[in-house]
Amino acid sequence: MEFLHHTFSDVYARQNNWLTRVDVRVKLFYAISLLSINLWAKNMFIPLLFLSASFILLFSIKIPPMAILRSMLLPVLFAMLILLVKGLHEGEKVWLSFPILGYKVVLKEEGLHSGLHIGSKVLGGISLVITFSFTTTISRLCAALKWFHVPNTIIELLAFMYRYIFLLLDEVSTMWTAQKSRLGHASWKKTIQSLGTLGGLLVMRAFDRAERTYEAMHVRGYEGGGILTVNLSPWRKGEYASFIGMVLILPMLVYTGNIHAW
Repeated sequence: MEFLHHTFSDVYARQNNWLTRVDVRVKLFYAISLLSINLWAKNMFIPLLFLSASFILLFSIKIPPMAILRSMLLPVLFAMLILLVKGLHEGEKVWLSFPILGYKVVLKEEGLHSGLHIGSKVLGGISLVITFSFTTTISRLCAALKWFHVPNTIIELLAFMYRYIFLLLDEVSTMWTAQKSRLGHASWKKTIQSLGTLGGLLVMRAFDRAERTYEAMHVRGYEGGGILTVNLSPWRKGEYASFIGMVLILPMLVYTGNIHAW
């Protein structure tokens, strides 16, 4: 369960470095714009460019490589699964075939190309999100969303979800340890049964905690709003220069992303 705590923790976002000092509104504008371009790109160059640039930025602020790898582990597995499924089921031209357990596995060239394209988008997009999360705290993110006139209900839900996700992780860790101490993971069959029980109990406890939290806040007179404690300062010359620079770069990225690689 320590893996999940490290994945969702904002300990690196609270550090003092040149990326955390960049105005959150500029970073949010960059993140949304680049994610949109990454989604619309028709080749792998743009997503791979974002992936490389994200790694360079994270290394420049001395984020430990293991922290980056932990955050990228699930997206990499997901991208590999997409590549495998696409390669097996799309296209006609055989790229590679080999037998496994009496079955002939055929990987097709068109499917592999499509899988690589989609997989690169997954890695490029998640690298942008990871870079943003490693340099921005949840309180500043909520303040920026409010500045962009996002509805207060969405901001409050985001803040509460982030607050209570760690409590749910603690619940999962406690139940996981209890199951292991009672040999609930002694075999694959018991592991599957234990995971099913853990998931059901987690949902029940989440509903119970949500109900108790609502009652406690209602008793204290909470009627929405008032959860933000961060005040954003007016933009300086650096923020305006960054915004204008992004506006100038966007057309070039869009043009590059529209070039077909094959």
